[in-house]
Amino acid sequence: MSQEVEARRQSRLPTFEWGLKVGIAGIYNDNVLRLSETDQDAFRRSSSTFRTPLETIDDGETEFSIAPAIQWRAPANLMAIGAYRFKTVQRLNNEFSSYQTHSFSATLRPRTKGYRWSAKLSVFAIPDFYLRVYRDRDFGTYHDTRFKNFEYSGEFSIRPLPQVWLAGQSGFGSIYYDKRFTEFDSEFYEIGGEVRYSAPWASTVSLRYTRRNSDNIGKSQQFLYYPSFESDVVLEDNEYGDADNTEDELRLVLKSPLRLAQELSLDASITTRIRRRVYSTMNSLESDPFHRGRLDNRWEVTPSLSFPVNSAIDIEVFYTHEERKSESDVEGVPRVKDFDRNEIGIGATYSLR
Repeated sequence: MSQEVEARRQSRLPTFEWGLKVGIAGIYNDNVLRLSETDQDAFRRSSSTFRTPLETIDDGETEFSIAPAIQWRAPANLMAIGAYRFKTVQRLNNEFSSYQTHSFSATLRPRTKGYRWSAKLSVFAIPDFYLRVYRDRDFGTYHDTRFKNFEYSGEFSIRPLPQVWLAGQSGFGSIYYDKRFTEFDSEFYEIGGEVRYSAPWASTVSLRYTRRNSDNIGKSQQFLYYPSFESDVVLEDNEYGDADNTEDELRLVLKSPLRLAQELSLDASITTRIRRRVYSTMNSLESDPFHRGRLDNRWEVTPSLSFPVNSAIDIEVFYTHEERKSESDVEGVPRVKDFDRNEIGIGATYSLR
């Protein structure tokens, strides 16, 4: 009898439902271009050897996002969900480095309570991102460097236990630079897995591992100008040479409600990413000092707190620390590649259904 009641209830539900989230945030970023201490010092001294359009190393940012979603109660007792998110980041003093992102996902799962599998396809794009000023190796001149990034991925998840999800993921993508720096172009593919656990007390934890292989497809281009790379001087940052690499990434997310009073509860979360990138070039140290034997270790952590103002509006405060530490046989490489970046922000999200 209960199955008949559930069937009648579902037959009265709308075929399509939609939702919308709109967000705005104010952020302080202390290193918008992820500059090394060496480059920051050159900027502060107004050194003629450090070329940049930067007005300030740090900056204030306004982030706006809009995320519509639609779900379809499809035949065969399936649920299909389509979601899109647009984000734009506007910088106050360095407007040339503002950027936008687009993400789209399509998810299919059973339309039953306690469903045990789901499949998802995702697309992510950054149409235009400002990196920094690099030297054109053909002519020895300096130009702004921009790239575009596209990523495509698929994921299949199963739930072997009521509180445990296991997911497998694979994907590919590209990073293409502007016409002066096509030698930096790269394409990659990746594969990974994730474990997600939901505790009885409403906390959740997820751990994801990803292995990425990147091919520097522009590395074979010939060039005319060979910069000087003596190890006893501070090198000028660039990526000339063979940038083929493999990267291992571990991502941990912890979420838990915090009840402060009878009527006041916060949602706390902390996300951390550890990335280890190994450059695999067989070029000699003399011909490719920026990649031969180089190892990049990157770490990022973001704690946050959010709380509902009412049924439609949430407020979030967050902090992010990001750093890269490079190891190389060339002394100058870590001096221009290492960086630290911090940002702190507060945002509001309005949800409409």
